[in-house]
Amino acid sequence: SRFLFWVLFLSFLGVCVYILLFSPFLEIETVAVEGNKAIPTEDIVEKVNEAMAGKYFNYFSKRNFFLASKKEINQKLKNDFNRLEISSIEKKFPKALLIKVQERQPELVWCSGGVCYLVDKNGFIYAGANATDEELNQSRFLVIIDESARPIEIKKSVIDPDFILYIKEIDARLVDDLGLSLEGDYHTPALSSREIFVKIKEGEGVWTLKLSSAVSPEDTKKILQTVFEKELTAEKRKNLDYLDLRIKGKVYYRLNNSAVSN
Repeated sequence: SRFLFWVLFLSFLGVCVYILLFSPFLEIETVAVEGNKAIPTEDIVEKVNEAMAGKYFNYFSKRNFFLASKKEINQKLKNDFNRLEISSIEKKFPKALLIKVQERQPELVWCSGGVCYLVDKNGFIYAGANATDEELNQSRFLVIIDESARPIEIKKSVIDPDFILYIKEIDARLVDDLGLSLEGDYHTPALSSREIFVKIKEGEGVWTLKLSSAVSPEDTKKILQTVFEKELTAEKRKNLDYLDLRIKGKVYYRLNNSAVSN
């Protein structure tokens, strides 16, 4: 009869709802993580479990396969791990979760107002820099000091990626191609200036090189090679105060308190 049909149908529907929303057989038990290196898997899993703790409306388990919120898990991981980028969060029926991540790698250290920060390749400032950080001591690491002391906010401030690329490329031209010895860190009067200053040590002498991203690293290299060959020989550079290449087509330098331009 129709009545029996509806009784059976509603019973079936009730069983389905129970299985889908209340059955422990559809609660996530396994969380797998791929792509992490420095951050321990167990630390990530712990935060994921925290994001799935409790119930919705004090009734529905947050660990339910269908109700577990990828958005909440993603936000929890971003809030608790500054260097973590979440590539994807995948549910694996019926009880598993696979989280694929990438760890931000520091490209350089940016210092402003006496505090230093780690910056990734996209210019994202994601953490404070500690002089004892293992990755910063593995090789010569680029440090930029912003003399304007512009306020920095972790996970909110961004350094122009093109300027970061310029600094890395100019450093390679100066050190690797020209064999110059740098003394101390790079300085910039302000991020907006897109200029950098660095001290060059030659023998007992130290002089300042002033550069701008308006002149490409390759052009800067060629200008230095020409100037060193024709104008500022190694002997003459012993009395060099500064060399300024910030303006295209112009070379300024000062020897013994006398400025010269070419």
